[in-house]
Amino acid sequence: MTIGTNWRKNIYQMKASQAMTPVKPLLLSTVNMEELCSMCDQVKFIPVVDAHGRYAGSFDSSTLTWLMLGQGVQKLDLSRHLVEIPCVPAETEMDVPDAGLRHAVVVDSGEKVIGVIVPPRNAKGLYHIPTDLSDWLIAIINSSDSGIIAVDELGNITLMNTVAEEILGVARVNAIGSHITKFSPNSMMPRVLESREPLRGQKIQLGDKVTLTNYSPIIVNGKFLGAVAVFQDISNLEMISLELNIVKSLLRENEAIVDSSYDGIFITDGNGIVLQANRAYERMTGIKAGEVVGKDMRRLVEEKYYDESVTLIVMERHEPVTITQTLRNGLKLLVTGNPVFNDEGELFRVVTNVRNITELITLQDKLKKTKEQSLKYEAELSHLRSLQIEDKDLVYSSPTMDRIVELAIKIAYVDSTVLLLGETGTGKELIAKLIHKTGKGLQRPFIKINCATIPEPLLESELFGYESGAFTGANRKGKMGLFELAHSGTLFLDEVADLPLSLQAKILRAIQEKEILRLGGGAPITINVRIIAATHRDIGEMLKKGSFRRDLYYRLMVVPIHLPPLRERKEDIPVLVKHFMDKFNRRFGYQKTISHDAMDKLMAYSWPGNVRELENLIERLMVTGAGDELTPDFVPEHPGRMENAPERGTKLRTALEQAEAHLLNECYKEYASWSKVAVALGVDRSTIFRKASKYGFINKS
Repeated sequence: MTIGTNWRKNIYQMKASQAMTPVKPLLLSTVNMEELCSMCDQVKFIPVVDAHGRYAGSFDSSTLTWLMLGQGVQKLDLSRHLVEIPCVPAETEMDVPDAGLRHAVVVDSGEKVIGVIVPPRNAKGLYHIPTDLSDWLIAIINSSDSGIIAVDELGNITLMNTVAEEILGVARVNAIGSHITKFSPNSMMPRVLESREPLRGQKIQLGDKVTLTNYSPIIVNGKFLGAVAVFQDISNLEMISLELNIVKSLLRENEAIVDSSYDGIFITDGNGIVLQANRAYERMTGIKAGEVVGKDMRRLVEEKYYDESVTLIVMERHEPVTITQTLRNGLKLLVTGNPVFNDEGELFRVVTNVRNITELITLQDKLKKTKEQSLKYEAELSHLRSLQIEDKDLVYSSPTMDRIVELAIKIAYVDSTVLLLGETGTGKELIAKLIHKTGKGLQRPFIKINCATIPEPLLESELFGYESGAFTGANRKGKMGLFELAHSGTLFLDEVADLPLSLQAKILRAIQEKEILRLGGGAPITINVRIIAATHRDIGEMLKKGSFRRDLYYRLMVVPIHLPPLRERKEDIPVLVKHFMDKFNRRFGYQKTISHDAMDKLMAYSWPGNVRELENLIERLMVTGAGDELTPDFVPEHPGRMENAPERGTKLRTALEQAEAHLLNECYKEYASWSKVAVALGVDRSTIFRKASKYGFINKS
């Protein structure tokens, strides 16, 4: 108990017991709010004693209104709201100035509380708030469309309305009394409590909502009691703004694309009103966009701008139309009009492509020469890329891989057919390139084809080539097939088990007879090609089902090499991890290492995706992990498993691409054929091949 002794004496004195107002102290516990209001009608503050009757502090009635509004409950824990009021003995001589006495608690000789001293003019200035008024004020606050949170001077939440509960996702009864930063770590409330100055228009993240928040200090009768935050959920506005920006960006991009087109583009609405003409159109026709935009095509034909309009014909037929159009200056153009329909099937736009016929003929000649040159460069580029294998690409320490490499080098000097077996990602292509490099050397072609990625109608022409006029759209000069391109070198048939039965017989003949026949050709072409095939499928099981020719199987199985999955040669994991970390450290300028515990975690994983999965995981951990050391915390429990959903904030287009890539990858694991994936997902094979190439799934070894 603190005893106040600094009391000045003068001629107007009386004992403390004479100046006090008798009062019964409260026990330091939870009290009824109505009882507390009744007592506050009598005194400015109420003494509180502990279980032994000793003075523990006082409850200031000036905070009663604030507490009733903030707590919204019928019981109050006094221990959290005590203030320090000095106490004096009953026999102490006190000054009695007209201006009023100091606040004090009066105790008897046994230090028991018997009353309080308050300034006379304030003794009845109390803060009694009827319960119905409190409920009324709380109802008003809860009816607001804005979230409202109030805190005391320490930052503890004292009031929260219904909107605030919804935005924060927390019940008021669980939040009251807790510090504001528990539910809003980035709140500006601590700053307001420190500066006691308002903050306006702050964009704050509350839970999963973006809010616009205003902060204000709470001051009652000159006393600082805390602060209040009023905030509005603007998440929808943020999303609308983002979508609007995306639309504007797409419109700008669309305009830029249209204007950058070398072909003339002319666009009207469904009624024939001109909307747009690009720069190429202006260049070709000599007609400026400003002359025709906003005009009806019927009027332009009447004014002799054009002899006829493909737009009007498309509007009549509702189908693509191509005509030769003559302009008023005598220029002849080849124009193709295409209808565009809206969701209701109504004609929405007519898009016309315009080409100068003279320019087109010139371009056709140039295109022929370019295609011929492109075919040559494509073969050379494929050859050069295929040869980019170095010794460091084969990283291993296990005896199993040592024996496989030893066997590969041994058979490299003969032309025997080799069949590489093993799961996806085990490095079959690397072994094939090692055999070629060791035996044939870097000067001989190494041509690779993935039999699962090329549609069946195109696969035969890719392998064997075709003569001029063999089919519609064929090159006039014909085309060499991959067998011819690989002459004197190696042809690597990846995913050979996906060859259609119709081609398996021709492949067998090419291997046995060492000659091929182009599509549309009459004379056989002699070839000298070493065949290395690879597959991750169980060909033995395919033989039983009749989906793979038995004679071709035995022709390929002259030298079988089985590459074990990574889970069966885990001693290779540490050296592979070091190799990939060195690789990405050089690429990204890092100096990252990996802890022993993290390495143990990688060793314990089964690696269904084998070496490729390990490489992809190491790259992901290095570019996303913080610090210079990869610890177990960075390694997920199931490294190859896709997360449940994209992270918050991911753009919709990116999220869809992530989901699409995941679905393609999972389906390919199940069916092991892109053609079968197309059937399973119900889309065209060309679509599947395009998307698989887009996401980097093509050319898996």
